[in-house]
Amino acid sequence: MRTDYVLGHSDRELERLRRQGALFSDLTRDLLVRAGLKKAMHVLDIGCGVGDVSLIAADLVSQEGTVKGIDPATEALAIARMRLDADGKPWASFSPGTLESLEDCSQFDAVIGRFILIHLANPAEALSGLRNRLRTGAILSFIEFDLSTAAVHPPLTFFQQCIGWVGEVYRRSGRQLDMGVALFSTFRAAGLTPQMAGLTRITTADDEAGIDFLVDSVRSLLPAIVKLGIATEKTVEIDTLRQRLLQEAASDEYCVFYPRLVGAWAIVP
Repeated sequence: MRTDYVLGHSDRELERLRRQGALFSDLTRDLLVRAGLKKAMHVLDIGCGVGDVSLIAADLVSQEGTVKGIDPATEALAIARMRLDADGKPWASFSPGTLESLEDCSQFDAVIGRFILIHLANPAEALSGLRNRLRTGAILSFIEFDLSTAAVHPPLTFFQQCIGWVGEVYRRSGRQLDMGVALFSTFRAAGLTPQMAGLTRITTADDEAGIDFLVDSVRSLLPAIVKLGIATEKTVEIDTLRQRLLQEAASDEYCVFYPRLVGAWAIVP
C-alpha cells in the first residue's frame, strides 16, 4: 500500500505537526468519543506521527487499556516517545510500522488514524485490509480534512491565494482534496457502513493561530509548490509571508474557518 507523504519529515514539519495537533485536539477527542473509544480498550493508531492522536486515545482508554502508535518516520516516533514520557502514560507505546507490516490485529478493539488516508494510493483497499485483520465487533475510525472548506471571512485576497496554493498541491499530486467527504464512499467500498460527523474550528482576528497554521502549511509544502509550477519561491517569499498576511488582515475584522474535520467510524461485521 503506497504512501506518499507530500509534507516531508523535516524538523520544521514535525514541529508543525505538533502545533496542528494542539489546534485540533479538542475536535479529535470529540470524534473519537463519538466513534466509541472508552476505558479499557486496546487501540492501534496508524500513522501516529508525533503522537497527538495516540495521546488523546490513551486518555480515553485510561491505564486499564492500551494504545499502540505506529509510523514509518523514526524522527516523529522519537518526539512521540518524549511526549509520552512527559505525560506519564506507560500504557501507550510507539513503534516503527506501516500498513504493510501489520498482520493479525485481532487483539485490538479499535484501529484509528487521522490525516492518513489522504496520503494512500488506495484508501478503500487499506480499509478493506484492516477490516479483514480485525475481529468482528472492532471499531475502524478515521478522521480527515475537507481542505476546500478552509476560508476567511470577509474574504482576504492574499489569504485566499495562499489557501489555493495548498489545495493545488494536493490536486496536482493526484490526492483527494476533500478526503473527509470521501470517507463515506471509501468505507462503503471497503464493505463497511460508517457513521459520520463533521466539525469546524473557527478563530477570530484576535487569534493569529489561523494565519500561523496557513504559513506553516505553505512552508512545509513550498518544495512541492515550486516543483509543481504552482508558484515561485519569489512569489511566495516565505520569510515575509506571515507579515504580509497580517498586514492584509489588519485592515478588517475577520474570522478564519479551518478545514472541516470529518470523522467516520464503523463496526467490523
